[in-house]
Amino acid sequence: MKRLFATVSCLVLAAPAPAQVQPDGWNAEKCSRYSVAWAQMTAGDMRGISTQFLKDHAAFLASGCLQGRVCPVSEAEYRLADTLALLAVAEGMAGSFLPFSCAESE
Repeated sequence: MKRLFATVSCLVLAAPAPAQVQPDGWNAEKCSRYSVAWAQMTAGDMRGISTQFLKDHAAFLASGCLQGRVCPVSEAEYRLADTLALLAVAEGMAGSFLPFSCAESE
C-alpha cells in the first residue's frame, strides 16, 4: 500500500497550489465528491489515525480542497490515504488533487 502513496505523493509535489486560488466548477465538484468519500471512510473505526492527520485534513477541506498538506505516518493513515487515492482516481480526479505529501515546506 505504501507504493501507491509514494506514487501519488510525487504527483502532488509536482504541482503545489498557489496561495490565493479560487476554485473553478470542476475543482468544486472534485472537492464535493472527495468530501463525501472522506466522510464515508472516517465514519467508522479511527484507531491509528492521529489528531494531527485529522487536523491537517480538516484544513485541506476548509480551503475548498485547494491548499494543505496531509502527511500519513501510521499504517492506518497510509491505508486511509491509499483508499482515498483509489476512490479519487475512480471518480476521475488526478493524483495532484490529493493533499497527501510529507515533503518539507520550502
